[in-house]
Amino acid sequence: MKIIRLVKEYFSTHFSAVFAFYISVAVFVVAHIFMKYLKNEYLFYLREKSYETEDAVMESMQRSLNSTLCELITTGSEVVTDKNLLDLTIEVDRAVKEGKNASQGYLNLHNALVGYNHLRFVSAMAIVGKDGLVCQYDRYKNSNSTIWGDGNQAYVEKMADDLFESIAEENLPRYMAHLYPYAYPDSKRKVFHVAYPLTGGVTGIRNIEYVMVISYSMSVFNEFLNTVEVPKVKYVRGFITDENDDILYYNDEAYWYEEPFLPTENDETTLISKPLNYFGWTANVIMDETEMKAHVDEIYQKGTVLYLIILVIYIVIVIFVMEHLLKPIRSISESLKEAEQGNYNSKIQIEGKNEIWQLAEEYNRMADAIEEKNHEISRKNEERLESLRQQYLAEKEALESQINAHFICNTLGCINYEAIEAGNFQVSVLIKKLSNILRYTFDQHCQTVYMFQELAWIDQYLYLQKNRYETVFDYEILFPDAYHYWACCKLMFQPFVENSILHGFAGLESEGFIRITGEGFGDWLKIVIEDNGCGMGREKATAVEEILRDKGHTTFVNQKKVGIGIRNVVTRMYMFYGEDLDITMETTAKGGTAFTFKIPLPKHGEE
Repeated sequence: MKIIRLVKEYFSTHFSAVFAFYISVAVFVVAHIFMKYLKNEYLFYLREKSYETEDAVMESMQRSLNSTLCELITTGSEVVTDKNLLDLTIEVDRAVKEGKNASQGYLNLHNALVGYNHLRFVSAMAIVGKDGLVCQYDRYKNSNSTIWGDGNQAYVEKMADDLFESIAEENLPRYMAHLYPYAYPDSKRKVFHVAYPLTGGVTGIRNIEYVMVISYSMSVFNEFLNTVEVPKVKYVRGFITDENDDILYYNDEAYWYEEPFLPTENDETTLISKPLNYFGWTANVIMDETEMKAHVDEIYQKGTVLYLIILVIYIVIVIFVMEHLLKPIRSISESLKEAEQGNYNSKIQIEGKNEIWQLAEEYNRMADAIEEKNHEISRKNEERLESLRQQYLAEKEALESQINAHFICNTLGCINYEAIEAGNFQVSVLIKKLSNILRYTFDQHCQTVYMFQELAWIDQYLYLQKNRYETVFDYEILFPDAYHYWACCKLMFQPFVENSILHGFAGLESEGFIRITGEGFGDWLKIVIEDNGCGMGREKATAVEEILRDKGHTTFVNQKKVGIGIRNVVTRMYMFYGEDLDITMETTAKGGTAFTFKIPLPKHGEE
């Protein structure tokens, strides 16, 4: 009762709902009658046209199937006239009977059978003598599904015996068809078999000693059966029957194991049969009018559902239009204009209960929420600005605390001259490389460099570290000259190399190795930095992978796990190369760590 009361109240306050209801009922009744009429007419038309169409298709299918079966039989007849095949068979059979090694002869005979692998629809070939199976070839080469195994060999020998017996009775057959076994042992590949006398081209077959049994795939019928069946519709089904009217083949595996899989012929079904010229087989099509009606009913139901959806859309449109015709839009429009100016304090004066005024009340609440949200955003912006001010002050203090770069480099130059005068050339080399590193690092005028400059810096850095750690590690840099002028951002590989030295070789006394290799792919460059150190622990590896996955945007990083070096350089590289850059890491315990960089041409760099 409460629901009924609520419905009545809703209709009493919503004129658009009443109008839409009556219009919708009228449209639904008319459309339902019309759809019923269309359903009956379509069923009659479908019944008549389906029979005419299938009969015409069956005529064409009969001719095509006869032609294809004739082609298969003729091809098999040509195979058994191969004199070389007969000679190889006699050679193998004679060697077996005399107790000699027939392996080479058997291999030659098998290869000869393999030579017929190109024949269409041939699944297997077997040569049988009067003493049993001589050789066989299976197209699928699967020992688990060989058709003439221990369990089936008696059948192929029986086929040969039947042909020998028929020849002895002077029936002189060109071939004999057999259906069993109707499939491979795995029951997935249906076949039928045709036995031919292996003549080797010799005229007269009364003294024949060998029989060729060719197993053809039943898929030969698929193409033809598909032409008579309506896709996704089950009221028309095509199938092949043998001379006993038993169902021989149907191209849908789902029906192979159903018994029966076709409806019984009665007043509700129509059977069209066309006899084939070979083996006493028949091509059939059966049309089930019960299924046909079910198909039409299914279409009708789908149409009804579609119509209901359209009707619902129609109702929504009617209500929407009526609302726009009835609602007092002036007060709402004035309030919206105020909101456009950023004034959300202007409220709509509520004057009724229907949906228009309910919408206005919702607008008032929304305006309050927006105003509150604006205050919250302003507060957060102030906090963010204050954070940026603090960051700026910290960076300013850090810059002011730096030692003058020119002073350091000039001082190192003086020390270098002193070392040369003292004859200590090794110290001179070390000082010179350190001075080069510092000049490259302190140069603030050029943050975009070429790849050869970056690699030269890394080479000097590794040279100094190698002298520092003595025998702990060695290194190698391999890079193609063609990509020396690939633009890059400065100091982008140093954190990864430093990670290998400080962490990868921790506790190592010798045999450490760092390798940097480059490989070009046109507009892409692949660089790998790898070491043979101890690898990363799970916690640290997870932190690094998170940085690479988030492209350096991770806000909080535990410096004890990773530090900020890798995060900063990843951020700079993505800013320089864009989203096409890809950085991956591989690390294993005691197996070392490798960073792989797939670097595109920078959008603002030089090639």
